[in-house]
Amino acid sequence: MSLVPTPFAGKVHLLKEGRHRILEGHVWIYRTEVSHYDPNIKDGDVVEVVAAGGQSLGVGLWNSQSQISVRIYSREKVPLNKEIIHCFLSKAFKYREKLFSGKDSNAYRLFWSESDGLPGLIIDKYADWYVVQFLTSGADRKRNEILEVLKGITQSTNIILRNDAPVRLLEGLSLTKESLKEDFPCRHLVCMEGIPILVDLYNGQKTGLYLDQAANYKFISQIAKGKRVLDCFSYQGLFSIFCARGGAQCCVAVDQSAAAIDIGKENASQLGLQIEWVCENAFDWLRKKEREKEKFDLIILDPPSFTKTKVQKESAFRGYHEIHLRALRLLDSGGFLASFCCSHHITMEEWKELISRACWETSSRLRYLGCLPQSPDHPILFNIPETEYLKGVLAQKMD
Repeated sequence: MSLVPTPFAGKVHLLKEGRHRILEGHVWIYRTEVSHYDPNIKDGDVVEVVAAGGQSLGVGLWNSQSQISVRIYSREKVPLNKEIIHCFLSKAFKYREKLFSGKDSNAYRLFWSESDGLPGLIIDKYADWYVVQFLTSGADRKRNEILEVLKGITQSTNIILRNDAPVRLLEGLSLTKESLKEDFPCRHLVCMEGIPILVDLYNGQKTGLYLDQAANYKFISQIAKGKRVLDCFSYQGLFSIFCARGGAQCCVAVDQSAAAIDIGKENASQLGLQIEWVCENAFDWLRKKEREKEKFDLIILDPPSFTKTKVQKESAFRGYHEIHLRALRLLDSGGFLASFCCSHHITMEEWKELISRACWETSSRLRYLGCLPQSPDHPILFNIPETEYLKGVLAQKMD
């Protein structure tokens, strides 16, 4: 009798203690939840997850170097082959096609990691170019199959690999960048909500733009008419550009990245927009403007994630708290505050509590107007709360 080879490298057994999140729909298994595993398993291998009682709980991608030891991609025992990858990608792409049908935007996220079924894979579309990231060892191991499927679906080789995200270091992976084509544009023109935007796909932050804010750029611009706008941690100043297009009285964009400011200036110039660009540390600039008693009618705070782990939360809260104190003192009566947090380690409740404390310490009263979520091309799954990482609050100063 011939033995049929298993598509899985081995089994990972869970501890008996506690109720594991994966029984409630989550897909992460932490190192501390693993009882033992087959010794022949290598990082990036596909493994079967087994409960203490012996029942199979699904299959996922193994990494001994990460705190998240297994990331499940299926509850059924199916191999991660080209057919499965094609299924994941085609479903995700069809969802975005419906989402952006009839909209004047050709820059958006096509595939987003756990939210679309394959942990660690990011694919962003920028007009006729695709930027891909392999952020986990499992996704990295499947690189060739994923790229082959992507080329087949898109009929394109306009692909840039931005494997320079620091999170790869936590997976034991190196940081690299490359283009599958020798000739690729240093500046690439895309359209976002009808506005032409130049983007640097090879050197820009993340994959070039903060696509998760696209819906908020448009929404905030609708309240900017006639207002003095301050855009802090602006990156390329897309909030400022949208607000200026929306009829803002003036816009000030503050960021410490000279490269980002340069692209912002180029975009504003091509659109005929007047924006004051400030290449400076936002903390220092806010302190200076507070001393000068300057006032704004709309302040946007979109800081980077000050915390990548739960351990860093306390120090991160100090930084977030300071910028809110400064902003509330610069915000004129009746003015609007749009405040964002992009760390999944901080909940919306914690973010609101932080703003509330800043209100108390500055003797400000803020009227809560609503939340500002991540764009829908970054889908949120109820059973994986970490997929809701971008949290925004819109409020108005009452006095």
